[in-house]
Formats: sequence, C-alpha cells, structure tokens
Amino acid sequence: MIGNYFKTAYRSLQKNRLYTCINLTGLTLGLGVAITLFWIVRFEYSFDRYHAKADRIYRIKSVDKFGEPQSHVHQTIIRMLKTQFPGVESAANFYGMNPAAVQVGTEIFHQNNIFFTQPEMLEMLDIRWIAGNPKLSLSAPGQVVIDEQTAQKLFKGDAMGRTLRYDNQKVLTVTGVIGNMPANTEFPMEMIISWETMKQIQPDLGQEDKLSGGDSMHQGFALLKPGASTGPINTGLTRFTKSRQDETTIISYELQPLADMHFDTSKDPFRYSMPKWMLYTLTSIGIFLIFIACINFVNLATVQAIQRGREVAVRKVLGSGRRQLIFQFFGETGMLVLLATLLGALLAAQLVSYSSELLNTSIDSSRVWGPETFLFLAGLVVIVTLCAGFYPALVLSGFQPVRALQNRVALPDGGISLRSSLVVMQFVIAQVLVICTLLAMKQIRYFYEKDLGFEKSGIVTVNMPDRSGALRERFRHQLKQYPEIREVAFGLTTPASKRNHWWSTVEHAGLPNGEATFRVQHVDTNYFNFFHIPMVAGRTITVGDTTRKVNGEYTVDIVVNEKATRDMGFKNPEKALGQRLKFWGMESTIIGVVKDYHSEDLKSKLVGHVYFYATWNFQLASIRIDNSKKTEALAHIGKHWKAIFPNHYFDPKFLEDDIRSFYDSERKLSNFLQLFAVLGILIGSLGLFGLVSFVVTQRTKEIGVRKVLGATVYNIVQLLSRDFLRLMLISFIIAAPIAWLAMQRFLKEYTYKIDISIWVFVLAAALSVGVALLTVSFQSIKAALTNPVKSLRSE
Repeated sequence: MIGNYFKTAYRSLQKNRLYTCINLTGLTLGLGVAITLFWIVRFEYSFDRYHAKADRIYRIKSVDKFGEPQSHVHQTIIRMLKTQFPGVESAANFYGMNPAAVQVGTEIFHQNNIFFTQPEMLEMLDIRWIAGNPKLSLSAPGQVVIDEQTAQKLFKGDAMGRTLRYDNQKVLTVTGVIGNMPANTEFPMEMIISWETMKQIQPDLGQEDKLSGGDSMHQGFALLKPGASTGPINTGLTRFTKSRQDETTIISYELQPLADMHFDTSKDPFRYSMPKWMLYTLTSIGIFLIFIACINFVNLATVQAIQRGREVAVRKVLGSGRRQLIFQFFGETGMLVLLATLLGALLAAQLVSYSSELLNTSIDSSRVWGPETFLFLAGLVVIVTLCAGFYPALVLSGFQPVRALQNRVALPDGGISLRSSLVVMQFVIAQVLVICTLLAMKQIRYFYEKDLGFEKSGIVTVNMPDRSGALRERFRHQLKQYPEIREVAFGLTTPASKRNHWWSTVEHAGLPNGEATFRVQHVDTNYFNFFHIPMVAGRTITVGDTTRKVNGEYTVDIVVNEKATRDMGFKNPEKALGQRLKFWGMESTIIGVVKDYHSEDLKSKLVGHVYFYATWNFQLASIRIDNSKKTEALAHIGKHWKAIFPNHYFDPKFLEDDIRSFYDSERKLSNFLQLFAVLGILIGSLGLFGLVSFVVTQRTKEIGVRKVLGATVYNIVQLLSRDFLRLMLISFIIAAPIAWLAMQRFLKEYTYKIDISIWVFVLAAALSVGVALLTVSFQSIKAALTNPVKSLRSE
C-alpha cells in the first residue's frame, strides 16, 4: 500500500509537470535560503561556546565619566583580579596588535592577528597544543607561539626552536605551536608573544600600580571559580576606580560573559561583532521564506484540485477512504518537499561560499555539515510537508464523488479570500524589502559621495616604521623628484582612519564641567594644506611649535577644530585664539582653528580635535599621486620605501579604500537586502501565478461566454487583472508605512543620513505592479486566446 502511494504520487507529479516545476522552484529557493540562514545563525551563536570553561570566562568592560563604553582595561585591574578577589581563579592581559613585518633570515613576511598575552589566557581557552604548553611557552621574554599555518608559512612546518624578528624590534624564539583557531572565535591568534616581551617593548605596561596608558585593543579576561558571582567583583573594581579618579576617566567596571562578547558592538573587536538584532532578522526572514513557499504550494495545489476531482471520485467509488486519500496527498507533498530540501541544501552550500560578501560573517571558512544540520533538514521536511500539505489533502480528500464526477466540485467558502490574503501578505513583505533595499543603497551611495571636509582622492598611505626626522625627509625628497608624485605629508594618521585614534581629557573653564574628551592628532607643517583643510582663524603649525619646557612645565602651541571652539563656548573661532588648554599634563596655547571635517564614520558626531607638531609620532606617510599613473607612482613609492626600511613589509593603501571600508557592514547588509528583495518578489510572483491559474480555471466558461458576446483580448485581460491589481494596491498601502518605520529606525543610528524620498516608494510600487501585471497577463492572455468552443463544452 505504501509503495502504491509513492508510485501514484510520482505519476501525479510527473503528469502535472508545470505545477510541479513551479512548486519545486519556489520550495527550493525558500528552503535553500532558509538552510543558509540556519547555518549563519547557528555559527554566530556558537562563538567561543565550545570552550570547556566558557561559562566561567568573562571580559572586563568599563564605562568612562562621559558615559562612553570602553574596551580598554589597565594592567592594574588584572593584578587586582588575581590577588584581591577570592572568586577569581585567574586573569590575564590580552593585547591585539596591528599587522607587522616578521623577518625570518632575509625573507620578510606580512603577519596578521598578532597578540601579546600571559600563560593564564591560553589556559582558560581550549587550544590544541601541537608542541609546547602555555605555562612554559609564554613565561619569559622573547618567547612566541605560532599556529600551524604560520609555522608552515614562516618555517615550512619546522618551527620549534627557530627564531624570527618581530617588527624589526625583537628577536623571538618559537617555543610553542598550536592548532589553527576555529572560525567561530573572538581570538583569531596566529602569533602569540609573551607578555614579558610586551613589557620590554612598552615599559609602562610593567607598572602595575598605575591606571593610565594602553589603548582599546588592550583588553582583560578573568576566569571565575565554579559558583562564584560577578556582583562583588563588579562592585569592588568600581569602588577602586572611583577612589583613583585623578588617574583615570573610568568610573565603573563590569564582567561580561564570554558568550556575549561576540554580540557587543561597542567594543573594539579582534575579529568582528554581530548585533543580535541581525540574527533575529535572519531568523525571521528564514521563517518567512519557508512560510511563503508553503503558501505557494497551497495555492497551486488548490488549482489542481479542480482537475483532480474525478480522480478522487473514482478512488472513493473503488473503496478508498478519506484517510487513505489524505496519506496519498501527503505522500505527494512529502516527495516534493524532500526533493526540494535536497536541492535547497545544494543551493545553500553554494550560497555559504558567498556569505561573507552578502553579510559580515566568516561562516564560509567554517564547517557547516554536521549532525545538527541533518537533524534540522529532517525537521524541515516534516514541518514543511505538514504545513504545505494539510490544506490540499483536507480539501481534495473531502470531495463528494457524485459532484466530482459531474465536474461540480467547489472549494470551501472563503478559499479565494484566504488565498488573496496570503498573496497580499507575500507582496507586503516583498515591497517592504524592495523599499528598504532602495533606501539602503541610497544611504550607502551617500556615504561614498558625501564631502567629508578634506581631499581623499589619489592619496596613498604607507606606515613609517622608523620615525627618524632624517629618514622621513629623505623619503619625502626622493619621492617628490617624480612627476607622478604631487605631494607628501606626515602625521599620526590620515584625517579619517579606522584605527590608531589617540584621545585625551582636555581641561578648559568653558567646557561642560570644565573638561571633555578630544581626539589628539600629530601633524607636520603641511598637513592641512595637503588634505585641503582650510584655516578659519589664526595660523597653521610651524616647525617652531614643538613641545618645550617653560618654568619646569611642558607647553606646546596647538591648533583645534571648530567643534572644539564651540565646545569651549566660543561662537566665533577668532575668540578661541590665545586660549589655554591643559591635556596630557601639558599647558597649551591655541594658535589656529581649522574647519571641521569628518574624522570618524558618518554614524558618529563631529568630535573636538587638538593638533600639534610632534615629530616623534609621525607614524604614517600620506602621498598624493597622479591618479592616471597609479602603477608608476606605486612603483616609485615601493622602491624608495623598501630601500629605507629593508626589514619591513611594504603595504601601501589608498585612503579612499580605507574610508569605504568604514561601511563594509552596511554595504554587505545592502547586498543581503537585494538578494531577499529579489527572492521575495520571485516567490511572491509564483504564488500570484497560482492564484491567477485558480481564478482562470474557475472562470473558464465565463470567459468563453464573454468572448462569444464580443469581448476582446484586452477586455478579458482587464477583467482578470483588475482584482489582482487591487491586491497589489492593498499590499502597497500596508507595506509603505512598515518600510518607512523600519528605515526610520535603521537611519536613526546615523548622525548623517539621507532623507526618505517619496520616489523610492513610487518606484517600489511600480516595480511590484509591473511584476504582478507580467505574471497576471501571462495567464490572462492565455485564457483570452482559448477557443470559446472548448470553454463552453458540456461537461
């Protein structure tokens, strides 16, 4: 009997090839994307949960007196955790460094994911040790642990006991090799250097009684004893930092569970962060796609119900019970769903390889197949079969034999309104996706095209490993002899950069509560002219404006931006000239004011800036080139840079590319929305096709009568299209406010954003109506062209 069910199901699917193909396409697309989203959500939630002690590992978070969350933790806090809190089993400093050059023999390598830490950190985490161990391999200065792929890259696999030179500063000995870290970790450690080495490179990090120094990539982690509470530790650290407010701006501390670290977008991540709202959105979209795929199946199966009425009647006359018929129709659905799931899984395997381009995730480098996936697929088959097959099986098995044999079958009352409602729901979501996609693309274009207040075109940047004035000026002089090189400037960073931001608490009577946090920028004398940043008051910096000692105190002449003068209460920038500020323990005098520019991404507000001449900290060279001769210019820059810094890796970057990278997450989200907008319209169109087919089947005789009475093809198409266009209008009326509210909430995250234009809604409506007309017209014209004699044949 069961074999007969499957044989009959196969024959039925083969007989109705068009509907089978449409159903299979809709289900495959919906299930394929749903499987991909399942993999992504599972992967993102798995970050660092695989460690055996994960439930007892915490990251130290803090908040400063200006209300800003901070990632940075001072080494003093780590020492306190180790010695003064009985609930803490161990604690460790963890410092993420910029990519650097690594020299092995005469060969130079570019090394990413470099970290400095203590043995306790590697004991907290589950790490596969191939050689060495955390207690001995990171206990002394000059020790380094590398992962398998780095060992292969640097030493062809034979790494233990070998030496390398890090950033042309320290010779390190490989004392351990670990397995490659998995993709689902916040600690992508490829090279781990002992903390004792860090103390030699930055001696201030050896002073464990001070609360200053370091940066946001210097973070701290603690392992609590089983059953220990975070409350007393949070209270104790907060009480301690409040007693030392003369040394730090931090006012409170909190231990953050390791499992929550990946979802914290306020921290500086070692890999990347994923907001939880994004995962909730992905889950919702996955459920929606499965749901509308089921709707399409129901719509198309209902259309077939009329054609299969006689088949059902004959089966009932020959003795089939309703239960047997229900099993048969569920068998047909299950066979189709199983095939769609298999094809969807193959589609998902392809989509995952492109996921990093569509979304800010690294799942493409992880393993997706496993027991959980097969369990999910099995559950998906069962749930979709039940959801998609229930209504058709119930309706088809309920036909009365006599009425079915007379072609007088009728569907339950309200069937059309139900299916119309479902199609409206499909197009509501499709139009919301289209509107949001168009607005997101417009916002991304705004990011790329907005004037940031400085010139960013045609600028190449390279790091300056040695900040010696003689080498710097030699480099500048050598480059300017080429016509492809227009100008060279030096500074701590470019006007807009993602990393290496320096900040200071600035004291001035005009500031709120007498102080504020300003960004500190070290610049040379032609920095403002180079980037086309105009002066609005006073003069620019000269070589004579260096830090000097007066009456036993350090002082320096500075330039500030307009935002800083407004913060100090000066509406006219001229009034700020000659004002005295205090920062970093230095007295300073304002000699000039520059026009505001955007130094952060456009999600951030303008911030106050302090600029001064500090040759000791010109870490970056900015080189303006002839854009039409990029290849020649880069060759000249590389030639002289390598000659001056032969032990470092040459890594030139274009400033425009760096600025575009500010918005990688937004760009990927836009790509993501484009994909789902297309899928939403496509799957919705399949559902609409099903509903049109049903209506045409129901009104076949009416169409024939109208044609006999003189109706044209246009009249018939208009007749059948009118109701569906009304559905599109209803869906747009519902979708427009939903999309508007969603984008209002999305754009609220940005300080600088587009206006929501009415043309976006008009374009989305036109697109949806166009797709609907195309879908409806295909079936309508086919029905209108049918010979009325065939339509009016007696049953």
